[in-house]
Amino acid sequence: MGANAASRRWLITGVSTGLGRALMAAAQGGCVAKEDETMATSRDYGLGEFDYPRGWMMVAAADWLTATPIEARVFGEDVVLYRGASGRPVMLDAYCPHMGAHLAVGPTGATALHCVQTEGDSIRCPNHGWKFGPDGQCTEIPYSRITIPKAMGIRSWQVQEWAGCIFAWHDPEGGAPTYELPALPEWADPRWMRWTIAEVPEMAVHQLELAEHGVDKIHNANVHGHDRLVGHRVTFDGHRAQTDSTSVMMVDGAESAPFTVSSRYTGPALLLAYSDGPRPLIFFFAHTPTEDGKVCGFHGTMMRAVGDAPDEEDVRAHAEISAISLYQFNQDMEIFKRKRPTLKVVQIPGDGPFRRYRQWYSQFYAPRARTEAIQAAANGVIETEGQYDAPWIGRDGDDQLR
Repeated sequence: MGANAASRRWLITGVSTGLGRALMAAAQGGCVAKEDETMATSRDYGLGEFDYPRGWMMVAAADWLTATPIEARVFGEDVVLYRGASGRPVMLDAYCPHMGAHLAVGPTGATALHCVQTEGDSIRCPNHGWKFGPDGQCTEIPYSRITIPKAMGIRSWQVQEWAGCIFAWHDPEGGAPTYELPALPEWADPRWMRWTIAEVPEMAVHQLELAEHGVDKIHNANVHGHDRLVGHRVTFDGHRAQTDSTSVMMVDGAESAPFTVSSRYTGPALLLAYSDGPRPLIFFFAHTPTEDGKVCGFHGTMMRAVGDAPDEEDVRAHAEISAISLYQFNQDMEIFKRKRPTLKVVQIPGDGPFRRYRQWYSQFYAPRARTEAIQAAANGVIETEGQYDAPWIGRDGDDQLR
């Protein structure tokens, strides 16, 4: 049984196929970008004034953070992350303002024998021992009694721990968050088995193309093997975009009852997709620009147990569908690894509302002063029929060829 056939049995029946165990090792590899190649930049797409979007974006899995700092590259910046003694996650710019040492150097170098990297919620430079608080301010220079000027501090990023993930707020204008991360009550529900984050290595893909993939209804058949898509509705509402896709599948020679997957984007870089069934599922995908035109990603799957608490069969089922989900996710990534940039959409009757999606997405690359106007122009519902029944119908004309 192929991966797509296995997924259809899962979505409709929740019955194990045994395929997940076979896919587990292969699925964990993620995808690899072509070397020394970047995709088009934000300016090439005409998204707006800024190279990187405004919004909450994932920078690490929560369990990656310990008292030992780790490094990351996000938004074209080098940063360090660690968890303070209070449990607080901290993200700071990576370089000491004194002589430019990287604050994550130490655990594998000679300095590991001599310096303490973190104290409480603070971090020390491995070179001269300068101490920085979680707010980025330098609080101690161990060999000098000078009054430390604020200019000797480093940038501290606003971060939030959410559902086993660490998100950082990025705003080119330096403002406070304009929206909240979505509520996820299932995370605290003992019936739900939580996701384990799989990291997708850096790819030479602009994150706009990953995001707008969520309204691409036709690829579900060609890439993922859905037999028939019978309904497709996209709702744009402020900083949120939701796609509800209704499909039927052939299972054991018979057509299933229609089922709907609801994919919900919050901001420019966080997707939650909900699927009902005997064991309901929540699929998670986040993507964060490392450079303008390059992106890294994160993926996970939650599943609800059949009973009041997961048993051995539920745990095994969760592992299997997680592997299948990651496999199908990587089917999409295989397309993106080899495609060229789509700077101007060729949208024909039957396609999803790509143009409207790009209009909506541009709000994250524009100054705050223009956000409401962009949202007002993009807000609304676009509903088209499925692949075989009048796929050209667009309720507001947005599906017409231009």
